[in-house]
Amino acid sequence: MRARVLAKADLLALVDCLCQDYEVIAPFAGRGRDSFFEPVTDQNRSAIRLHLPNPSYPPKRYVFPHIERMLRIHLDDLPHIEPLYDAPKRALFGIRSCDTAGIDHLDRFYLGRDYRDVYYAQLREHLFLVNVVCTDPDLDIDDDCFCMCADTGPAARDHFDLQLMDLGEELLAVAGTPAGEAYFSQPLFKKATPAHVNRRREILAEIRKRFKLATSWYAGTSRLITLKKVSNEIWEQIGNRCLECGGCSYLCPTCTCFTVTERPAGPGDYERVRIWDACALGGFTRMAGGFNPRRAAHDRRNRRFFHKLAHYFIQRDLSVTCVGCGRCIGVCHGAIGMPAVVEILRQASVGSEIHATTGA
Repeated sequence: MRARVLAKADLLALVDCLCQDYEVIAPFAGRGRDSFFEPVTDQNRSAIRLHLPNPSYPPKRYVFPHIERMLRIHLDDLPHIEPLYDAPKRALFGIRSCDTAGIDHLDRFYLGRDYRDVYYAQLREHLFLVNVVCTDPDLDIDDDCFCMCADTGPAARDHFDLQLMDLGEELLAVAGTPAGEAYFSQPLFKKATPAHVNRRREILAEIRKRFKLATSWYAGTSRLITLKKVSNEIWEQIGNRCLECGGCSYLCPTCTCFTVTERPAGPGDYERVRIWDACALGGFTRMAGGFNPRRAAHDRRNRRFFHKLAHYFIQRDLSVTCVGCGRCIGVCHGAIGMPAVVEILRQASVGSEIHATTGA
């Protein structure tokens, strides 16, 4: 990967270059610590922020939309089906390393197996990713961030087209693909020096010390879940705290579940749409005859964390299905985000070992 530098004053010039080729989606600051992704326009371009809290609503929706039209059914004199594809050329500017890893997981799920999802493939083919390294401990890094434990941040190592890192007066730009490297022909970029690379290492070494949340017991939790050593009582304890809102799934950058339904689209016309679904919801596993093999909330929590952490899925998906973004912590009213569940299982395991040792 090649590196270049550009002045921070030229950041908007880079955005303008991207706007010539793509619809650019960038992060903007709202009230308080709120932030959100929106299309860049002439009116809002000056409000783009390089450092701000990671938006709660994950940018995965630009490659896996919350509601996606798949086909149109025409019931006229000559009934026919019309596939619907909507794949604009977009550049996601300012996507964090955790969300970059989330999109990489979606790539493996939708494109890396025997079945290739054509709707996802078209959106992904037209998506350009500009990753921003988290270097501001007051804005970029939240108390709930644990990307280091998931080995996804604060700086992505791959799966981006361009990466920007704030070095102070300048930005270090790294190209991850030929499409990203093509922008280095712009005069605003200059060659990086060894001093720039050393400064990058120094900043990353310092910023890694600023993370407050550690979930280092991933491996132990994976072992317990894989070997089915988590008791039903513990799963019930976790499940009883779940309000079945689905927020953890909807805000998770790696969740892939969806349902398909039809809706009216005009006289004699219907649309088939794909909509995000969540394993936390009671109807997720309900069958056509009404039987639900996972009616109990704790049984669905069991399945969710089995999918996230069990060895079988880690082998299949090539990673733990969690990127450490911390969104599940902020959205969960029952306080059973990923770090909390890992800690519950850790304490249960320690308690079992003490019980077995003392013979109590």
